[in-house]
Amino acid sequence: MKDMLKIKKEASLYKDLPQKELENVIRGYKSLVRSNSDKYNFIISFIFMVIPYLIFVDITFITMSLLIIIHYLFMWKYLIKHKKLKLVSDEDKEEIDEIILILEKYLENKKPIK
Repeated sequence: MKDMLKIKKEASLYKDLPQKELENVIRGYKSLVRSNSDKYNFIISFIFMVIPYLIFVDITFITMSLLIIIHYLFMWKYLIKHKKLKLVSDEDKEEIDEIILILEKYLENKKPIK
C-alpha cells in the first residue's frame, strides 16, 4: 500500500525549486519509472551477463548459445519474472508515479501565464 504522507513529503522537497530544476527532477523520476519495464530489465541483465562473458570466455557458437539460454532461463524467467527482482520494484514505481503527478502540478503552477 502506498504511504501518501511519505509521497507528499518527498514531493514537497522539490516544491520551491526553479522551473528548470523541477523539470530535471521530473525527468529523473520518469527515468526511474522506465527502469521498471521488462524491456529495460531484460537488456540490463543481458549486458551484465555478456560483459564478463566477453572478458573471460572464448567466443564460440556453443558458449554464446549457452549464455543466451542461461540468461533466459535463470536471469529472465527465474530472477526477474518469478522472484520479481527488478531495478525498481512495482511498489516503488507506483509511489514514483504519484510523486510525478504531484511534481507536474507544481510545475504547472510555476509556468507563467501568457
